[in-house]
Amino acid sequence: MSTEHLLGDFGAILHVLIGTADEPRQEAEKHLRGLCVQFPGDCLLLLAQIGAQGVGGFQLDHRLLALVLLRRIAFEPLPGLFLNETHQHASAPFDCIGERMRSRIETVLCAGLTDEMDPKIRRGLGDCVATWTTQSSNRQRPCYAFPEVLLELMRSSDANRRFTAWQVINLAPTLMVDSVRDPIGAPHMARSLSVAIADTSRTNSVEAIKAMRSVILEGLTGQEREEIGARLVFEAFKALQTMASRPGINSANPLNELVYGLEPLVDLASTYPALFHDSFDTAFPFLLSLVSPPSAPSTNYPFSPYPPSSLLYEAYEEVANPATEILLSLAELRSDAFVSWQAGRAARELVGMLMGRLVAGLQDQDEESREWLDDELDEEDESYPMFPEEALDRLALSLGGDVLLPVLSHHVHALLHQPDWRCRYAALAATGSVAEGCSEQLQQGLPDVLKLLSSATNDPHPRVRYAFLQCMGQFCQNLEETLQKQYPKDTLGALLHLLKDPEARVRAHAGACMVNFFNDSDIPALVDLLHDVVRSILDAFHAGPLYLQEQLMATLAAVATHAGSAFGPYYREIMDLVMSVLMAPSDEKHRKLVGRAIECGSLIGLAMGKAIFAADATKLAAIMIAIQNSISASDDPRTVYLVEAWACFCRALGQDFKPFLPHVIPPLLKAAGYKPASPTSNLSLSEEEAETFANVHTAEMDEKILAFDNLTVYAYTMGSAFQPYLDRCMELTLEALTFPYSEDVRESAAFLVPALLQVAKESNAWAEASGPLHQVFQTMINAMAKEVDYGFLALLLKSFTDALHVIGMPLPAQLTSHLLRTCQGSLNDLRARREDRLSQEEYMDEGDLQIYQEEQEEEGTALEHMSKALGMVVKFEADGQVRAAVDDLWQTIGQINRMVLGGRGQQY
Repeated sequence: MSTEHLLGDFGAILHVLIGTADEPRQEAEKHLRGLCVQFPGDCLLLLAQIGAQGVGGFQLDHRLLALVLLRRIAFEPLPGLFLNETHQHASAPFDCIGERMRSRIETVLCAGLTDEMDPKIRRGLGDCVATWTTQSSNRQRPCYAFPEVLLELMRSSDANRRFTAWQVINLAPTLMVDSVRDPIGAPHMARSLSVAIADTSRTNSVEAIKAMRSVILEGLTGQEREEIGARLVFEAFKALQTMASRPGINSANPLNELVYGLEPLVDLASTYPALFHDSFDTAFPFLLSLVSPPSAPSTNYPFSPYPPSSLLYEAYEEVANPATEILLSLAELRSDAFVSWQAGRAARELVGMLMGRLVAGLQDQDEESREWLDDELDEEDESYPMFPEEALDRLALSLGGDVLLPVLSHHVHALLHQPDWRCRYAALAATGSVAEGCSEQLQQGLPDVLKLLSSATNDPHPRVRYAFLQCMGQFCQNLEETLQKQYPKDTLGALLHLLKDPEARVRAHAGACMVNFFNDSDIPALVDLLHDVVRSILDAFHAGPLYLQEQLMATLAAVATHAGSAFGPYYREIMDLVMSVLMAPSDEKHRKLVGRAIECGSLIGLAMGKAIFAADATKLAAIMIAIQNSISASDDPRTVYLVEAWACFCRALGQDFKPFLPHVIPPLLKAAGYKPASPTSNLSLSEEEAETFANVHTAEMDEKILAFDNLTVYAYTMGSAFQPYLDRCMELTLEALTFPYSEDVRESAAFLVPALLQVAKESNAWAEASGPLHQVFQTMINAMAKEVDYGFLALLLKSFTDALHVIGMPLPAQLTSHLLRTCQGSLNDLRARREDRLSQEEYMDEGDLQIYQEEQEEEGTALEHMSKALGMVVKFEADGQVRAAVDDLWQTIGQINRMVLGGRGQQY
């Protein structure tokens, strides 16, 4: 059948979809879907003809759009298009057309691959063909027409044609295996890739490196990867070395071929690090030279043994980031080999260059840092060079303090005496960054470390004093409370000294550091220091400015939580301060301070207990209700503080909290019921636009998670008093067990189910009706049956076990059978997964092994909780057949537990 009858419609559709008006675009997409339902084969063929062959004389943009539409709509289930008219499940056009039509479309696409001259159209064709072949292969249908064309393109003298071949293989790396009658062997593929990686066209060389990455990750067996992978990685580094030595790597072109060529190696280093071992002598000097930072005009300190980068800083980051990432992955996954290479040379050089990179990244800061001092603390400093600190943290965690600390100490001693404040700053920032990975060694030498760093408390530059506080905060978090237990007076003395700093931003950071100092620490000796701490905080609070007051409210709450009853002498003064802040006239800029005051009052009340707090609780609650009722904006920061504060009230007051439930629970139920609207039209959106949907509703999703978390607190704490909200809350909770947009929502909901059943039990709410209980357990078992994430399956099973324990009675026979079938299905799936995994064990790289061991650990947890769930079933079950079935499942669980990498299973 000819496609000419559709040309007019398609011309109008493409014209509208190229535009930007949303409503006409939606109408055009609706019309296109309607045509695809009526004429699925003709529509796909015409899209291929327009895109690949220029049928209709359309402009290039229209042709590119036709190729995008083809690869999207061909595999999208369309309402009204049915493969089986009896069952009427929405089907994709590809699935509803005959094999002859599919072949015609592939012939058109092959002709485009062979004949098309325009580079942009060729790239669109490459994307389209890769999607077509992948989706076809997923349906167990090989695309025999394409491999022969691709082999011809690889041998072409035209660079654009060679590019397309590797573009397709990059995106569909199993094509040359799945869609050929005689699979192309790994040695043949390796030879073709080696030639392509050495291509004189830099663009083609990079595309071949991308294809190499994809083939190694997805297109080879473990044995084939061992045979050809290491050599290909070496070839890639040689090509990139050549590329870096040619002209073209300059500040005007930061996103150059070198960057794109390094990125595939980042993926391989994090997955198959063993492939890099033979390339260390070539790769390490090359990568380290790329990490060498630009020179810093403010200092001549020798951070790097390599020539400084000639790139501007942002362009340097584009190149240095992937180079550093490869080195970090190898340090993390091949730490012994990394350290042994040339007696630790890579670690020594990398530490110095990361510190140098931090100094270079601060060159745009003025000497007095006035702009930094005046910045709003709520605004994240996107220009701050965070990467070096994160990299040092990872390096320390992977190599340990014995390797890293001597190197770092050498630089720190020298940098602390440099006249440039950036050097002193970098020394402190780097020391704090390695605190977790070097914890043991830092604790052993802590007196000397503190003596070395303490001079920074009186440094003339505010950012250096700030960096000292940052370092101390990381010490408090990562040195197992050694700082708090062995040096409390010295540490708090330094913090209190900086709480009186001339610069408000430093004072605020001193307050934040105190939060780290007091959080989760159990140190009775600190009670003696409370007076000085509280008085200093109050003095700083009254001096302002606003952002400092916001921080110090949080600091007071942390101090009170730590001190407990010892905070009694200060309770009245602090609670009066909280009340005065809440009752004072305020505008939009004071909302965060009001929120922090609400948080502080509730946490102090929880710390002191109901006997002391009760007198203020009613007054504080009345203020909170008034504030809550006044909030109209969805992004009002006070909302989150109110939600958390009400939960503290509940824990502090227990059953006396009951009068406040009508003010607290309805907003939580509203937040818990949030559902993001699905996008109505996305066929013609760009890839970036199509991905935006997932990030649009972040705040609402966070509130939904928080709502479920707090509803759990109220249900457990209030018991039968929560009964008026039971039915609606359970309805939302069961819906959330399969919420598709957030794993955290599903987890929070799973924790809530047993708490709600406890409410039902204590209030006898469902004593006369079995329907609600049946619905609860049926929904939980249904969720288990559909769950493919073993981590969440474990949580569902635990929730089920706790829920059954709460009701303390056997399940109806129908539900018991459903559960046993579901468990058997999960075990069958898991047995198959482990058998497949074990068959590949001898070919596994360390990267594979680490990934699979993490999966294995999740699976083991799921098996453990499945065993416990079955144990809870038989605890209340008298039926002998059920007990026999459970015994069989337990036996299967034991067998699967022994099917692990390394051969050492767990017993439950």
